[in-house]
Amino acid sequence: MRETLKKFSYAVVLFIFASFILITGYEFVRFIQTRGTERQAEHFLRLVQVGFGLVALLFPSLLRKHTRILLPQRITFIYAVFLYLALLLGSLGGFYDTVAEWDTIQHALSSALFGVLGFSVIANLQEGGVQRLNLTPVLSSLFSFCLATTIGVLWEFYEFFADSVMGQNTQRTATIEGVPLIGQAALMDTMGDLIVNCSAAAIVALLGYFALKSSGNWLEGYLITFDTETKNNETD
Repeated sequence: MRETLKKFSYAVVLFIFASFILITGYEFVRFIQTRGTERQAEHFLRLVQVGFGLVALLFPSLLRKHTRILLPQRITFIYAVFLYLALLLGSLGGFYDTVAEWDTIQHALSSALFGVLGFSVIANLQEGGVQRLNLTPVLSSLFSFCLATTIGVLWEFYEFFADSVMGQNTQRTATIEGVPLIGQAALMDTMGDLIVNCSAAAIVALLGYFALKSSGNWLEGYLITFDTETKNNETD
């Protein structure tokens, strides 16, 4: 069963990688074909977005090659799916505007990933011999929650900057037709995102707490580790 799931996740990641390559090629061709027209700027922006996604998709491999940081297969799989949902379907496919709660799903996934990152940071610091950071499960869970929610707040800062400076509507303070929302309606998207971020971070923190308290620590399968064996071989 585990081997079947591993093959399935590998096939999904391969499909996502191929999709990014195909879309990158398509947008590059469309950018060349629309040179000198009003559509060129649109295809240039889409090319930048999908190009960024392709680089981000390669990030785990680059991280492993240059820093010896190992992302577990489960996290790599979730990360690749998140990029596919957020960039190819969300931004380029228009799902953010046409599918209800699509943005909410992305915020929940990203907050959960950063929550796991918080546990990974604590685990690696403690295993590295920093005894003063030998935190209890409660404090480890609290750190995970705080890290995920802080990054969520910083993302909302970015959306505010994008809307104020670049004329975007990432905070959904206006309708698709450009009609400005007033009062609490203009705050619904931002506050909803923050609530989702906090909720997902709290769920991961609670699950991590019970995992640390129990004997069967399933959380280890999601933690980032370091390839110490390769490093030791190079030293020898």
